[in-house]
Amino acid sequence: MIFDAGALVFGPDEEGRGYGLICARSGIVVEVVVMQVAGWHVEVEFDEDETHTRAAALLRLRDDTELRGKGHATRNPADPDERRIGEELAGGRALMDIAQQLTAKGNAEAQTLR
Repeated sequence: MIFDAGALVFGPDEEGRGYGLICARSGIVVEVVVMQVAGWHVEVEFDEDETHTRAAALLRLRDDTELRGKGHATRNPADPDERRIGEELAGGRALMDIAQQLTAKGNAEAQTLR
């Protein structure tokens, strides 16, 4: 059960499929249409040495489009050797690269619908 408001119960049917509102007092069942949730798969890989971190990111969309982004970070020699920070910076930059491509793709597709 997901939600129980006393007389109304919201949750899957007895077989674990679909969702509905069920009035506990009257037994009336109302089906609720649940929208499909979109999911994207993102992969980020790193290549590192003592001062440089390079990130390559890949985003797969539901229309089978693959967007690839790159990011780079350079450690200041005065900073401690903490590779996690380089990964975060390079990875963030690779994802920003993909974000720009995704925004351009969405804008272009929206223009074709007008």
